[in-house]
Amino acid sequence: MSFWNTQKLSDACKSKNLIVPFDPNAIKRCAYELSVGDEAFIPSSSSENIHLEEGKGIAIPPGQFCLLITREVVEVPSEAIAFISIRAGTKLKGLVNVSGFHVDPGWKGMLKFAVYNAGSEKIHLDYGERIFLIWYADLNAATSDPRDDPAQIRPIISSANRNDIDGELASPAELKKQLDELKADMKERFHAAEQSRLFNRHLGITAHSVLIALSVAVFTLTVIKPLFDRPPSSQSNPQTVAPVDPVSGSKQPPEDKRPAPVKTK
Repeated sequence: MSFWNTQKLSDACKSKNLIVPFDPNAIKRCAYELSVGDEAFIPSSSSENIHLEEGKGIAIPPGQFCLLITREVVEVPSEAIAFISIRAGTKLKGLVNVSGFHVDPGWKGMLKFAVYNAGSEKIHLDYGERIFLIWYADLNAATSDPRDDPAQIRPIISSANRNDIDGELASPAELKKQLDELKADMKERFHAAEQSRLFNRHLGITAHSVLIALSVAVFTLTVIKPLFDRPPSSQSNPQTVAPVDPVSGSKQPPEDKRPAPVKTK
C-alpha cells in the first residue's frame, strides 16, 4: 500500500471526478481538505436535522455528540482506500472524530462524521469551513467486493443515525460544572443553617435572661416587698404614762394605784 502524493491526488480528482466540487487549492501535503456541509444534527439542541447555509453555522456544546456531513461528494476507486481525520487546529479545540477513520473502496457519496466535543467550551463551525482531511492509498489490486450499495448522496443523516446518538451526555466539564453548583448550594445551605443556629442560640440566651428577670421580679413582689410593707407589731404590756397634776405639777399615779380616800365621820 502506498499513499498518493499531491500530484497523483490532483490528477485523479481532475480526471475521475473523485471529489465534487473540486478545488485544487484544497489539496495540501498529499491530503484534500473537505468542508462542512449543509446538514447537521446535535441531540441536545433539537430532535431534527439542522440545515446550514452560507453565513449560518452551528455550535457544538461541550460533552455532546454531533453528526456532520461534507459539502463534497467523495468517490473512492475499487483499487484504492481512503483515510479520514480532522484538522489539527480543530482537534486542539476538543473536537474528536468517533465515526471511523477510513472510507471503503467503491464508496461514492457525501461523508458523514460523528464528532464529540471533548473540550470545555462550545465549538463553532461554519458552513463551508474546511475541517476534514482525506488521504488516498493504493491497494495491491482492485478489490473484488467494493462498496456496491446505491450512491448515498441524500439523505445522509437519517432517523436511524439520530437515534444512535440521541440523548444528552454528561461530559467531564459538565460534571464539574454540576459539582461546582452542588458545592455552592451546599455552602449556601450550611451558611443559612449556621446563621439560624446562632440566631436560635442568641434567642435562647435572651429568653433565659428574661426568665431569670421575671423570676427575680416575682420573688421580689411576693416575698421581699411584703416584708417592708408590714406595720410594726404592738407591745403586749405597754407602759402607762402617769398624768400630771395641773396644780402641783407632779405626776399622779394611775387611778387603779391611788390610795382609797379616807372617810370621815
